Amino acid sequence: MVDNSISLIPANDAARLHALEGYHLLDARSEKVLDDVVAATARLFGVSNAMLSIVEKDEVLVKAPYNLPVAIERVPRGQSMCSATILQDDTAVYENMNLASAPGVDISLLQQLGLSFYAGHNLRTPEGYNLGSLCVYDGPPRQFSPVERALLATLAGLVMRLLELRRILGAHADSTAVLWNPVYQAIGGQLSRLTALAERTTPPGGTAQLTEPVVAEVKAIAGIVDQFVTATLKRV
Repeated sequence: MVDNSISLIPANDAARLHALEGYHLLDARSEKVLDDVVAATARLFGVSNAMLSIVEKDEVLVKAPYNLPVAIERVPRGQSMCSATILQDDTAVYENMNLASAPGVDISLLQQLGLSFYAGHNLRTPEGYNLGSLCVYDGPPRQFSPVERALLATLAGLVMRLLELRRILGAHADSTAVLWNPVYQAIGGQLSRLTALAERTTPPGGTAQLTEPVVAEVKAIAGIVDQFVTATLKRV
C-alpha cells in the first residue's frame, strides 16, 4: 500500500521547474545522441529497459526510452520511481521493488509491466537542481554493486553535459545547426566504441563486467562534450 503521507515534491520544486524550462526538454521527440547514450547504458548493465525521466509539475516525461514493454510518453508523478530519485543525491537503487518500494511511490504500473529492479541517478544542473534521472529497469530482482552505481553516476553526468550543451545551443538557435553536426559526429564514434565494448564484456544473459576501459571511454566522451560546451560559451 502506498503511504500518501510521504511527499514526492522537493522543497525547491518551483525553482527546479523554472530551471527545467531552460533546457527545452518537455517533448518526447527522439534525439539520436540521447537515444544512443541510453541504449549503451542498458547494454553496459545487461538490463532489459532504460530511459531518461524528466520530472515535470504533475507528470514524468519518458525521454529516450530503450526497449520499454509498452509505448509510454508520460506517467503520473506519483507512479514514477524517478520522482523519489530526485529527492536524494546518491544513486537510488531498489533491487527488489516487490519487497522494498520507494516510499510514496505507487509501483503498480511497474508490477504490471513485470519490472522488479530499478536503479537511477539524478540529472543535476550546475546550480544543483535535479531535473530527472538516467535510470535502468529489469524484470527479475538483482544486485547492483558499488562499481555499477559509480558507473551509472558517471553516465548520468555525461547526459547532463549533453543537456547543458543543448540548453546553451537552444538559447542561440542560429548557431545550433552549425555546432550540433560536429557534436554528433564526434560523440557518435565514441558511443559506437562504448557499445561495442559493452557487448564484448557482457556475457549472454549476464551483467556487464565493468572494466576500466569502459569507464575510460565514458570519461573520454564527457571530455569531448566539455570541449564543445567551452567552445560554445566562448562564441556566444
